[in-house]
Amino acid sequence: MDRAVAIGPMRLVLTTFPDRGTAQRVGHTALVRRLAACVQLVEVESSYHWKGRIETSPEWLAIFKTAPKRVGALFRFLADAHPYDVPEIVEIDVPRVHAPYLRYLATTLDLHAPPPPLGGGRAPLKRRGSQRDREAPRPGRTRAPLHRRSKRTGRRS
Repeated sequence: MDRAVAIGPMRLVLTTFPDRGTAQRVGHTALVRRLAACVQLVEVESSYHWKGRIETSPEWLAIFKTAPKRVGALFRFLADAHPYDVPEIVEIDVPRVHAPYLRYLATTLDLHAPPPPLGGGRAPLKRRGSQRDREAPRPGRTRAPLHRRSKRTGRRS
């Protein structure tokens, strides 16, 4: 498989648990250890292949919101604390995050770290039609070159 290239300032880590109590206990411990800034629990119904059969069961989906540098520790913790033989533990890269929430995430997970740069170190994107900065270079010509006119007919060629 190709290695994923994650560039976002935030990650979501998802896993499911067999009951609400287990999901709450594991989620609370992850918060206490500052492996995640937030965990959301959602009751779901899952259907899946298991030991040659299709199973359907109620589960609790846990969505952990964390920083990239905490994902490895969170994965290890979830793998150790999980009651399933083969737990689904999935990371989702979040490339764009509302700035105040990103500051909350950073300060919650690392109390002594400076706030992260906004926009991932890249220049902010401008909307189409916005006024250009005066110092910014103008783009080169984007239209096709003018066609020559025929001397005999006066039409473009």
